[in-house]
Amino acid sequence: MNKKTLVGTTATLALLVLFLMAISPVMAITKAPYWEHVQFTDFGAPDKYWEADGIVHLEDMHWSGSYAGTLGSGTMDVWYEHLMLSTKTGKGTFIATWLITIGADTMSGSANGKIIGGLYAGTSEGYFRGTHGTGGFEHIEKMGTFLVNLATATLDAEGVIIYH
Repeated sequence: MNKKTLVGTTATLALLVLFLMAISPVMAITKAPYWEHVQFTDFGAPDKYWEADGIVHLEDMHWSGSYAGTLGSGTMDVWYEHLMLSTKTGKGTFIATWLITIGADTMSGSANGKIIGGLYAGTSEGYFRGTHGTGGFEHIEKMGTFLVNLATATLDAEGVIIYH
């Protein structure tokens, strides 16, 4: 076979494969609005606690409660990996991981944010992203912003959910 024909045939075949991949229904992505409401009811003590220079540090603190939202109704667990809070200003920051469980399906991810007004009377706001799902949530992601009223232990979030 002629070398020129082989190169042309290979290039044409490669373009055809790329074209079919681009229109494949497997590659279809759907985005939709996302919302959730969580009422926290169980609050665990942190595994580690210390104070240095007016900053309180908490590590591995667990909160859990009821979840209602775009995914359905179930439970949500949040693990504050590290939370820092000024005893003078009541302001702080945190990083956390979370898990939503609805029946046998789960969705997990991370969050980070700030605290204003203290841990038990203020608010917390930040960003979340969920990228790991199991069961019916295996091919979805969610991301957005949240606001927690720390006095009432309620979380409200909104964003986008992406179905792959």
